[in-house]
Amino acid sequence: MNFKVKKLSNIKFDMQELIEYYNVVVSEFEQLRWTVPGEVDTKTHSVSNMYSWAIQSNLKDSTIPCPPYHIDGIDNVIDSDRFNVPTALIFGFAEKLIKTFPTVRQTSIAGHPPGTKIDLHPDNDEFLKIHIPIVTNPNAWFCFEDEKFNLEVGSAYMINTSILHGTDNLGTTDRIHLIFKFLASDIDTILTTDYTI
Repeated sequence: MNFKVKKLSNIKFDMQELIEYYNVVVSEFEQLRWTVPGEVDTKTHSVSNMYSWAIQSNLKDSTIPCPPYHIDGIDNVIDSDRFNVPTALIFGFAEKLIKTFPTVRQTSIAGHPPGTKIDLHPDNDEFLKIHIPIVTNPNAWFCFEDEKFNLEVGSAYMINTSILHGTDNLGTTDRIHLIFKFLASDIDTILTTDYTI
């Protein structure tokens, strides 16, 4: 996989519908909002105010907030890599997305307030991620060792998370993305199929 970020013009969606979905999540599902707890070892990341909503969970109880990644010590996890347990957030835009991409997992909304920084790290090479920005600013960056990208609202982007990558929100507003994982073995299908969410 010889790329870092690919803009996916073959994935079409109604941005207004996504914004309306996000607004409902914020106003009606505060109980499912996850924030970084103080006792979690975030190493050198600056993520103290980061928040997210899991649309697909990996917890035995999908009615409680689910972290966007595996945290050691949690004993109520079904399978740390599964992340496909439905939550109450599968409605509207999210329901259409999962019907369009039925094998996706770890679908979530991730919010990075100003100052949030996730240091460079690789994920496993079994999955890649698609990001759809909902809110951003010109100084919110997706970073690699030698290059950084500002992902624009209104487009979907495939991210090669198998190489060193991170984020850095140097702006004055939150950076909020809808994110989902797909199997890296499906990359050719994702790149060559026209999708309408």
